[in-house]
Amino acid sequence: MYRFERKITVRNVADMSAAMQFASDVTDYLNKRYDLHMKYGAEGFDKSRVHWFYDFDSADKSAALGQTLLKDQEYNALLTKAKGLWLDGSLEDTFVNLVN
Repeated sequence: MYRFERKITVRNVADMSAAMQFASDVTDYLNKRYDLHMKYGAEGFDKSRVHWFYDFDSADKSAALGQTLLKDQEYNALLTKAKGLWLDGSLEDTFVNLVN
């Protein structure tokens, strides 16, 4: 079992509400369209970061999803709409091999 996590820093704290609305919208879309059971949240304390994460059975399935998302026009429109919310260069993806 693997976990994919994406995190990104909000450009400024005033955009946090819009960033969380985007997180909700994109999570709802991906869960309905691809049955991911993705969750999201906001980092506490000193960083204005949004996190998304979901579990998957194999790295191949995750890679296949990535290729599918590149072609998903509705998903890409959501990303484009929210582009100004994020601090440039702050996006970070992590894959974790879950032991149990």
